[in-house]
Amino acid sequence: MRNRLILSGLLIALMAGCAQHKTPNQLWDEGMAQTKEEHYDQAEETFKEILDKESIPDTLRAKTNFTLADLYLNHFKRYDDAEQKYRMIVEKYPATKWGAKSQFMIGYMYANYVNNYEKAKKEYRRFIDLYPTDQLVSAVDFEMNHLGKSLDDLDFLPSADSSNGAETATTGTQVQ
Repeated sequence: MRNRLILSGLLIALMAGCAQHKTPNQLWDEGMAQTKEEHYDQAEETFKEILDKESIPDTLRAKTNFTLADLYLNHFKRYDDAEQKYRMIVEKYPATKWGAKSQFMIGYMYANYVNNYEKAKKEYRRFIDLYPTDQLVSAVDFEMNHLGKSLDDLDFLPSADSSNGAETATTGTQVQ
């Protein structure tokens, strides 16, 4: 009887230990769920836990760093931390899709969050130099051509006061 209790105790301890060692993919799913539920502090810790693992593929490491940078940029407003993550991805994982996206986001952050248009231009030019054939080139061109302009300044967008006679998008009826 005593041996059974010891064996049961060891089995329970082993199972508990296995539950604590989540795979990187399990942690990824957990971090994304936490982000969706707006538990950003928990998500940050979960993503950092992925990065603490030694043998994960470069694509997952780049994607996790990119997701952390996105948290820093959009939810914590920690622009220096976001930039540091984006730059690290461009340096260490330039050939992944996350490399190009990261370089784009550095320029985008300067243009649309920090309002430093000179730095934005510099980073967008760096994007073109590093990724001249990437699909984001057209977005970079658009950004460069419209730096510092408000939405009201863009000719191809209807302004809020020019809705007379415009059709609504949902019904196609005229607005008077």
